[in-house]
Amino acid sequence: MTVHICQLANFYGPTSGGIRTAIDQLSMRYALAGHRCSLIVPDALTGVVERPHRTEYRIAAPLVPGLGGYRLIVEPALVGALLEDLRPDVIELSDKSTLLRPATRARATGAAVVLISHERLDAVLGQRLRWLPGRAGGVVRFNRWIARHVDAVVAASGFAASEFDGLIEPGRLRRISLGIDLDDFRPVTKQARLASSREPGARCPLIVSAVRLSGEKHPGLLVEASRALLAGGIRHRFDVYGDGAMRRRLEAAARRLPMTFHGHVGDRTTLARAMAEADVAVAPGPHETFGLAALEMLASGTPVVVPRSGALPELVTPGTGAVTAMSGEGFADAIRTLLSGSRDEQRDRCRARAEQFGWDHTADDLLAIHEAVVDGVPTAGRPGTPDEPAATDQAAAARSYL
Repeated sequence: MTVHICQLANFYGPTSGGIRTAIDQLSMRYALAGHRCSLIVPDALTGVVERPHRTEYRIAAPLVPGLGGYRLIVEPALVGALLEDLRPDVIELSDKSTLLRPATRARATGAAVVLISHERLDAVLGQRLRWLPGRAGGVVRFNRWIARHVDAVVAASGFAASEFDGLIEPGRLRRISLGIDLDDFRPVTKQARLASSREPGARCPLIVSAVRLSGEKHPGLLVEASRALLAGGIRHRFDVYGDGAMRRRLEAAARRLPMTFHGHVGDRTTLARAMAEADVAVAPGPHETFGLAALEMLASGTPVVVPRSGALPELVTPGTGAVTAMSGEGFADAIRTLLSGSRDEQRDRCRARAEQFGWDHTADDLLAIHEAVVDGVPTAGRPGTPDEPAATDQAAAARSYL
């Protein structure tokens, strides 16, 4: 069966991380399988771009302050009108804010909707707005509304899936891991790592992190960890890849530390080599629903330090990294432990762990869901006109992105 899949996403742009990678990898494989693909995303200007594997519809949208260049579509009616013209068989929705309404309204006129849950609203709201303990019910109501108005919810981890526990039938909540490009990200030889050292004489341990420099990712822990390592007598270099609103503040805090902030690196080959040449990687985000950057580091053969919360501990297995407390000292202790291990064994185990994840499997599993919901399985029926979530719940969800 050939289906027309329309992918919808906010925060898709030149510096995007996991969402952009996932959408691009999946649409390419959908097209190779013979399906028609469309993409609707925000941009500086409205326009249509034809790609070999999809048609991209770009809608003019403003930048979101403090998010390092991400844009948010603020005129959902434009998306709704476009969906009426496109008439896709299935909408693959990667958003819980302004694109939710046009997607569910298109469902009422015949399009199936599959939500890929890239974030947990309770975690994001609890961190940013500081009021979640008193209003957790609003998040539950909002997620229950989502569950009623989509055909399936896809979560990449147990952490992501648990947000919908008890709110949706088990058959409509599916766990599908994201993947990794094992050709782009691969280990380098010991000789190549030694040759990359900028230090004369004995090689100085190299630590690396690839993370958006914004509050929800807790990049300040990287600075604290570097400071704790120096205080403990551990000479090192710390390379940070990524940009965001906190960059200047972090650079000022790290002025006397052996840290280099490289900003956003668009060349995947350069980033992959930097990950592979490191001795230890750090992924500080406590609310990740999967952790593509951490998986890329594992594929590069580099063990990764992650916090105890979120989905990242689900990726790390014995010999591939360390799970620790959310503190600079905790991260520093974990880095010390990994630096004392056998680098060759770590490289082999990290690579073997990453090889369990592949984009082909992810695309195949999602295509099976898309084809099933188009056929009406497991969906029992779609409402004629969807109701709307409570205004307060919808506003709270949108504010989690701002």
